[in-house]
Amino acid sequence: MIFFSGFEKILTKDGAQESRLKVTQKEELKQYYKDKNIAQKYLDKRFTFPLGRVLHEKQVSIVNKYLQILQPTSILEVACGPGRITLDVEVPSKVEAIAVDASEEMLAIAQRRAKETGKNQWRFLLEDAFSLDLKRKFDLIFSFRFVRHFKIHERRKIYDVIKKHLNTKGVFIFDVVNKEVSLPLRLKEGLENYPVYDELYTRLDFISEMQEEGFLIKELVPVHPYYSLMQKIQIYLGPRAEGLTYKILKFMEFNLKGRNLEWIAVCQLA
Repeated sequence: MIFFSGFEKILTKDGAQESRLKVTQKEELKQYYKDKNIAQKYLDKRFTFPLGRVLHEKQVSIVNKYLQILQPTSILEVACGPGRITLDVEVPSKVEAIAVDASEEMLAIAQRRAKETGKNQWRFLLEDAFSLDLKRKFDLIFSFRFVRHFKIHERRKIYDVIKKHLNTKGVFIFDVVNKEVSLPLRLKEGLENYPVYDELYTRLDFISEMQEEGFLIKELVPVHPYYSLMQKIQIYLGPRAEGLTYKILKFMEFNLKGRNLEWIAVCQLA
């Protein structure tokens, strides 16, 4: 398992790449996302171009799948940010839905978007995920682009919070980076210029960590098969034919099986 720090390289909508210095520690990360400009640009920077849209739709589809399977009466999103996943999942109106984040700026955007889209069943709370104690349990908990950003001693704190809030038969859904695919790409690009503070796992590494932390893995859903090819399609075809690029990448994401860049992990309490 490897943890990176340095710079983050972001692929923009026109295929260009933009780098910026990134933070590496928990408190720095909290302060980073409290920056109003960062919060406002979060969705545009990451999830509006075709490859980002496809990733978003894959994540939403898995949460929706387990909403259908579990028929939960309560759900919790940890580190909801601006409500990217929150407001696209299909939550029945009678389900108690709570989303928490440590950034007031991110929550303000999420609340505004909830009002604009009529997703009023969500309750947004300003809470630190590392010390969260809502004094109740949930049938479904999910969190994306959060757990992966921390070293093991901090991940254990997050896992403890999840175990405190997850019902016995509930599930916890989050994203995991595949070391065997991601590391060679990062080395090729140069670690100082590639995404940072992500924990990278082999499949066995991740299974072992979940067992040690008291979770059973119910499902590991592959994300971004043939990622190098998908990235090339985004860079070279995306600026010329965005609609076609999106269709090709979506077909690949939902229909092909290959060496995947990430997984979406679905876990239960052991």
